[in-house]
Amino acid sequence: MPLLFLLVGCVQSVKVGEPPAELSLSGPSVLDPWRSGSVSFEVDARGGERLEVSAVDGAGAIQWEYQGKAEDFTWDGRDRSGRLLPLGPITLVARLADSPAEPEASLELQLVDLGVLTGQLGGDRIALIWHNYGGAGRWYDGGVDRPTFGLGATHDGASPVEVPTPWDDLDRPPDPDTLTNMPAAYAWDARPTLSLGLGPDAGGGVTPAIEGWTLVEGEVGPNALLVFQKDEALANGPDVVEPELSLEFRSSGRVVARVAVPLRIYALLGEPTFESSELPYGPWVAVIDPLLRSISGVTPDREQVTSAVVDHIYDELGLAYDTQAGASAYAFYQRFPYDDAHLDLSSFLYRRFGSIINCSDCAALVEAFSNMIGAEAYYSIITPSFDLNEIKAIGADAFTNCPFGRGGCGFSYHAVVTGSLDTEVIYDATLVLDGDDDPGDSPSTELRVHALYADVYLDRLVRSGRPSYRYTQSGTLQ
Repeated sequence: MPLLFLLVGCVQSVKVGEPPAELSLSGPSVLDPWRSGSVSFEVDARGGERLEVSAVDGAGAIQWEYQGKAEDFTWDGRDRSGRLLPLGPITLVARLADSPAEPEASLELQLVDLGVLTGQLGGDRIALIWHNYGGAGRWYDGGVDRPTFGLGATHDGASPVEVPTPWDDLDRPPDPDTLTNMPAAYAWDARPTLSLGLGPDAGGGVTPAIEGWTLVEGEVGPNALLVFQKDEALANGPDVVEPELSLEFRSSGRVVARVAVPLRIYALLGEPTFESSELPYGPWVAVIDPLLRSISGVTPDREQVTSAVVDHIYDELGLAYDTQAGASAYAFYQRFPYDDAHLDLSSFLYRRFGSIINCSDCAALVEAFSNMIGAEAYYSIITPSFDLNEIKAIGADAFTNCPFGRGGCGFSYHAVVTGSLDTEVIYDATLVLDGDDDPGDSPSTELRVHALYADVYLDRLVRSGRPSYRYTQSGTLQ
């Protein structure tokens, strides 16, 4: 019995050994103190809960300290006062302060500057035109050849230099020496490239990415050039695309820098369809910016787009038909009687001659606006004189067949737009037709002139007379 009690006592006094305390620290190898925000690190701590971390510079000086739970540890690359640390190597030294063994772990990383200095949208760009380059009628189309944006520096010593918002003066371009952000234009289904030039303090070992874009060329390093290409079509149709892209740099799966890259891209139906490719025959920024915003969502089809242009002019430009004389304000004919239609678009944009217009003006506007965004259109004249069925002129509130009063129930001529030189279909922003079974009498049902067959259009417009389409042409601009 005594022996039995002794054995039992020996068993009860055996101590189970505890595992030794352990600590490991892992995370990014690169950190941008200007653009990172607080970055998390992976801490594996066993045998203790209170973590102490010191950020030690290359000279051995402690620049920053942390005390707290291991799972809450983050750092933003700044010192105790929240100031940016100098770029270069830094070591994070960690230990478990409440463990008898106080195990340590360390992590070497580089503080770098991942800012961009330049950006250039590439691919099949379409040159934009600003119509007032130091004076009316002086055009500028140099945006394709100059950088989309350029910065003098990536930071000012205390904060990062941001990419500027896109240039928003629709009439005048920036001075060529101005560091700004130029808009660009493409066909709606294009997949542009975006080249970004990094600064001289960009460290390697990180992976760059832009959501929806693929890196096709370059790797991160001092003065590196990164080229991205859009993964999918720019837009679903004609539109103004204004993404604020986020260029992210990742190290060990963590975002260590973000750079916002705002852009403005005009998505056109296609290349301009004027007969001439010389200035000023192209997309005028002052025209296409409000136009594309107005027709956003339209199907990328020539007839649908030109129809949307008609509605934009009829509904949104504040124009009204001249019911006194039916005279034009901005369009005229350079050869008698209706040859070589010419539009003073520069004057129209400033409404120098007011907002009272006629059919020549409206047709010239539809033709010019449509061709600017790639919807081929031509100008055509209906003549000789004819009397009218019920119409509602632009700016009017009601239908009438006598827009000039009781003695003025017809047109001496009428200008419209056609989709081709053989005048198959007609567009008209001057007026709305009566679309019911009796277009000659009220009440009237509104029928927009959207790609109506030429003979159908005449049947609904003309009460009496035998007019036909003549002088179909491509108009000119100034």
